[in-house]
Amino acid sequence: MEKRAVERNCPIVGDADIGNFLLLTRCLPVIGQECTSCYYRRVEEQALKWWHVRWGLACRTIARSAIVTGKIIGLLCVIAAVGCGVLYLLQPWLSSNHLGKFDPQLSIIPVSLSNKTEGPLSNSSVEQFGFEFRLPNTGIARRFDKTGLVVFPNGWLEFPRTLNDGDSVIFGPVHSDKDAKKLLDPELLQTKFKLIQAAMSVKPEQVKWWRLRSSQNRRAALLLFLKFVALTESDSMHSLTVRPIYMISSGEFRGFQLGNPDAPPYNTHIDLFDGSDHHLAFDIGGSEGHGQVLTQEQLNAMVGSIRPISK
Repeated sequence: MEKRAVERNCPIVGDADIGNFLLLTRCLPVIGQECTSCYYRRVEEQALKWWHVRWGLACRTIARSAIVTGKIIGLLCVIAAVGCGVLYLLQPWLSSNHLGKFDPQLSIIPVSLSNKTEGPLSNSSVEQFGFEFRLPNTGIARRFDKTGLVVFPNGWLEFPRTLNDGDSVIFGPVHSDKDAKKLLDPELLQTKFKLIQAAMSVKPEQVKWWRLRSSQNRRAALLLFLKFVALTESDSMHSLTVRPIYMISSGEFRGFQLGNPDAPPYNTHIDLFDGSDHHLAFDIGGSEGHGQVLTQEQLNAMVGSIRPISK
């Protein structure tokens, strides 16, 4: 028995129970082969060396972190895309709401002039842009470098340098804007008076957020912007104070009066259009803290006296 154990390279020494011995003689060759194969195997493969094992673990950790980071970045990109889409859809309402808060004057729409009485005028007159109108007794007409200026005791009446459409920040850009041509009626694009009339009749409250980028919202937002530009262009010293806007008409002229000459700050802007859509505008104002320049009756009489200069 010992001889058989030795022949099988069995590590058993001494007498043993016959059952255990037989069991061992059957199992030891297999166990011995496995143990010998595992115990005496030298690590030759690069993947099993310790620094490669650590590098593999690091790579797996980095990969997991990259996956988590990628998911977070992807989620943030989706949120940003949704946010940009919402802002894009709400852009007409946001811009109109911002303009309304910036300039409270935009919430004022034109009303009929309550006092249409005309006061007395002098025989002196002034000519500008192919039109002539008479002046009150207190006015002295003067001209400085193509700019008509009428001096009064507490202020002056001044004409802008030019009223060409190409130089206007209202009419010029509208005719060159493709979106404006799509949103506005052809009649508004062809008539300056109707364009400014439509703009003056719009309020920020008319642009609703729930209409998103509908043509109605975009049209109202465009007209509101034109109104803002018109109010700013009409008064270079625009102080964002709320002043009334009146609809005025006399003879073939119709237009708008911004401000009340009988109430502080006594500054007034007049925009008039004749039957041929010719534009005539002038400002009545003075130095800071000035008193009343003209009365409403005198202003009515001046507007009523405007006549085209016969050639």
